[in-house]
Amino acid sequence: PSCLNYENPTFGVPGPTVRNQNSWTISHDDNDWTFGVGASDIAIFKRRNDDEWFKKCSHLDACGTIAASDSSQGELIFELPASNMTTGLIIVCGCCGNNVGETMFLKNENLEIKLNRKVLNKSKMDVYPNEKCVRLVKAFKEFDKSSDISKEDEMLMSFHLKKNANEVKISHLIFL
Repeated sequence: PSCLNYENPTFGVPGPTVRNQNSWTISHDDNDWTFGVGASDIAIFKRRNDDEWFKKCSHLDACGTIAASDSSQGELIFELPASNMTTGLIIVCGCCGNNVGETMFLKNENLEIKLNRKVLNKSKMDVYPNEKCVRLVKAFKEFDKSSDISKEDEMLMSFHLKKNANEVKISHLIFL
């Protein structure tokens, strides 16, 4: 699989790229050096009273997203490298909280999701592989006869809020 991930740090080269961000905003959590570090380790670092140790041993994980909350922010368009797509599986993950996949993507009537300029049918989507993610496309039609999605030379995935709505925060876009 290939993934575009808005968390920090992120390693490797992202598969999907942003074709047009419009006014969607990118943000990251601002965690201090103790975030995700165990209490006993924090105590050891504090006894050292050494800023260099704090920098070296801090846990750098910070959630990140690209987000919009109203239609004026425009359409967010990702280019999925068609040459790397083998099965057609496409997953989007959101942030933050429980069941955001269902509430932010599946049940959000103000969110329009398109693949190659065609609106995707949300009834064919499901929460997968966890409650923060939604499987937008299960497979290309050559792998799944119930699919109406074909691989094209250019694969563009877009998200657009039709009117002011609850904020949509995308943390990952994954494809295979």
